[in-house]
Amino acid sequence: MRPADALCLSVALAGTRAFDDHAGCPWPILAPRVDELVVDKARRRLMLNGGRRVVRSYPVSLGGSGGPPAGRYRVAGRHPHGPNHLALRLARQSPAAAGRAGGSLLLHGTPGWLGPIAAALAGSDWTAGGIGLANDAIEEVWNLVPDGTPALIRP
Repeated sequence: MRPADALCLSVALAGTRAFDDHAGCPWPILAPRVDELVVDKARRRLMLNGGRRVVRSYPVSLGGSGGPPAGRYRVAGRHPHGPNHLALRLARQSPAAAGRAGGSLLLHGTPGWLGPIAAALAGSDWTAGGIGLANDAIEEVWNLVPDGTPALIRP
């Protein structure tokens, strides 16, 4: 990375959660570029891809009968103050099966009212049809994934 690029990255991240303060001396956290989200329902994993490689991977909880429908989506918005700790809205792009066109689902953290008990939900399918992540994971995804990013949900 060129020094000019590092400076631009430092300035760009200064107002985000992806910026750490070490004893009053800020150090930028080098954030990877994310150009696709992939949810593998069979493996129960969310992968953030950038430049044709996996740059981050997280375990997910699925809900409903069989979890969210497979298909192509796009990050279409953010919900910072919903019932769950942060949420990204995934809007349907192309249906995997007839009758499933349109609609959206949420990629979200755990409910805020659970507090520290939320850690007990890890690994269980507790969400009602969305895709659940641990709160620290959704915070990282929130910071790394821009609106408009394509998302793929695999069976």
